[in-house]
Amino acid sequence: MSEIASPQKHKPFLRYFTDEGSNIWAENRLLRFVAVLSFVGTLAVAGTLIMFSDREKTILVPFGQSLEGLYLVGDTPSETYLIAIARNIVQLTGTYTSSSLEFQLDEVLKLVHPSRYSAVREEFRLLVGQLSDFREITFATHIRYEAPFEIGERRIRVPVKRLRFIGRSRTEDTGFVEMDYLVEEGRFWLTGIGYSRIGEGKNVQTEN
Repeated sequence: MSEIASPQKHKPFLRYFTDEGSNIWAENRLLRFVAVLSFVGTLAVAGTLIMFSDREKTILVPFGQSLEGLYLVGDTPSETYLIAIARNIVQLTGTYTSSSLEFQLDEVLKLVHPSRYSAVREEFRLLVGQLSDFREITFATHIRYEAPFEIGERRIRVPVKRLRFIGRSRTEDTGFVEMDYLVEEGRFWLTGIGYSRIGEGKNVQTEN
């Protein structure tokens, strides 16, 4: 007796449509979720980039300096870097009037190491106080470029010529501005400054 094949059951059309529609809806929801997640991720990355760009620092190279020469490798500065800083310090501490001295020394104090700040500040304040009663005195210091800068691991010696003007009288001498320094965490710190004179000074009377 031959078996009678049972008729193949088919899903009702409405149920088939509902199941397929549910699958499509689920896929659409997944796609929307992925799209929203990608959008949020894009916003987060953009916000992070903006935050870091706001924190970026632009290094301004002083006029007349080459970018290649001004650099630090760890805590070791280039010679050009040290010469550039030393020249600025000589200008601020060596050429002044009694009215400008305090402001200029305050600028130099910004370079002084915290461990030496109080002592150097007292030295500067004493100098300002001594000069406050002499309004007619003007000082000028010129770097003697014919002589080399002497640069060591902890001290810079800059060859200079100092001039002091009082009325028609001019006193001049030559020597070295000596700066003690150190470099910590990529920053230059001044730890001391002084002047070493060579020979005797001379007094010159200026003409009318």
